[in-house]
Amino acid sequence: MRMRMTSIFVLGAVAMLATTVSAQDTTRARSTRRIPITKESGGEVVPTRSQTQTQPVMTRVDTVTVFRTDTVTNTITRVDTVTNTVTRVDTVTVTPPPPVLRFPSGLYFGVAGGAADVGGSLYNPNGMGYTAQAQLGWQSINVPFGLRIDANYVQPGEDSQFAGVAGDPDIMNFNGDVKLALPILNHLFGMSPRFNLYGIGGATYTMYKNLRYRLEPGAPGGSGTLNISSPNADWENRWGWNAGGGASLLFGRTEIFAESRVISFKPVNAPNGRQFPIVLGINFY
Repeated sequence: MRMRMTSIFVLGAVAMLATTVSAQDTTRARSTRRIPITKESGGEVVPTRSQTQTQPVMTRVDTVTVFRTDTVTNTITRVDTVTNTVTRVDTVTVTPPPPVLRFPSGLYFGVAGGAADVGGSLYNPNGMGYTAQAQLGWQSINVPFGLRIDANYVQPGEDSQFAGVAGDPDIMNFNGDVKLALPILNHLFGMSPRFNLYGIGGATYTMYKNLRYRLEPGAPGGSGTLNISSPNADWENRWGWNAGGGASLLFGRTEIFAESRVISFKPVNAPNGRQFPIVLGINFY
């Protein structure tokens, strides 16, 4: 019941409010005067008002909602750089020219030493001894023939049954030789060192003292069953010959060689006496 009375009261209040608004609208003063309109330059129509209106002005506020949509374009530019590196290796084999080897030629000198055996008429009263040598020569790398002179000293050993009879025997040989280089096996060890085989031979001038040797049968001045000569402390000399060969290694300006020869001479009233020096030596160009 109470709720119903409240509703009747609300409806009555609304009706009274509507009646009041209608009465105000019907009693509002209206102007009967026209508003002159003049045309200005430019073709626009502008309303003019010559008198001040006294009627109330109704102000209307329109609320305009402006919706602004900003479109943001996010452009992402991605540049992918692909580097395709191709490594090309060209193997070029450059064969350098062979080195020019300049082997020495011309004048040389050197020394040598070793052992010396004996034979012929020197064999019985003497034995193996030692030898020393000095040489001077000329040899060209392009010419097979060369020249050499050398002085060769030999001290033979004494046989036991003749030892102590006299002083130690001494033999000096002075040789003038032609040396022939053989054109074979030069590159046995490659281009360097250069390998050489050679032959050598020539004339010999031999000097000796305190040397015992076997005489011819019945020759005067001998003694014993073998007719051995008596030692002479004075130098004696004889002409003879020598021949032999050797091998060498040549590198730079140095030559190392090994050599063997036979040196022969003939004492008075005796067969040929022979020496066999075997030496190892060095030459410098």
